[in-house]
Amino acid sequence: MKNSEFITGKVPITKEEVRAVSIIKLDLANAKRFIDVGAGTGSVSIEAAYHYPNLEVISIERNDDAIDLINKNVEKFELDNVEVIKAYAPIDIEGKVDAIFLGGTGNKLEEILIWSKDMLVEGGRLVANFIIVDTFNETLRLLREYGFENIDVSVLNVAKLEKLGRGEYFKPLNPIYIISCKKGRD
Repeated sequence: MKNSEFITGKVPITKEEVRAVSIIKLDLANAKRFIDVGAGTGSVSIEAAYHYPNLEVISIERNDDAIDLINKNVEKFELDNVEVIKAYAPIDIEGKVDAIFLGGTGNKLEEILIWSKDMLVEGGRLVANFIIVDTFNETLRLLREYGFENIDVSVLNVAKLEKLGRGEYFKPLNPIYIISCKKGRD
């Protein structure tokens, strides 16, 4: 889905190229339940719910403006498989999930990773995006420490063609560190 399809505001959006890679790494084709933590505009939640209509999507966000945008996008795309929860993860959710996406952790990284491991079914997928190198490094260390498996790391560098004077150039976006892994056996 193009970024332009979403209702946006001043809340961060996971860009379409990053969303595409992240959703593929979440491996949602046979998933039943999915959590999007730090959902922002809800672009990951919305795109996952749209492409996988049988998927139950739980979108967790703490910012009121972001919650409003998520709800507007749910309405715009006429989705009935997205539950929006205003909260600061980790939170109590009944039952296990097949996949979790971390778009933001609000300085609760370790707590959220421990919670994610508890929430995921065996073999469940965790995908996390970062722009801050220190947070990426800490996440990688913690995932290893807590026994996540098949840890895969990518750096996505995207540049968009823009006008510059009479010519054009590729304006770079922030590089995004994408970690994907799965929960091993307890």
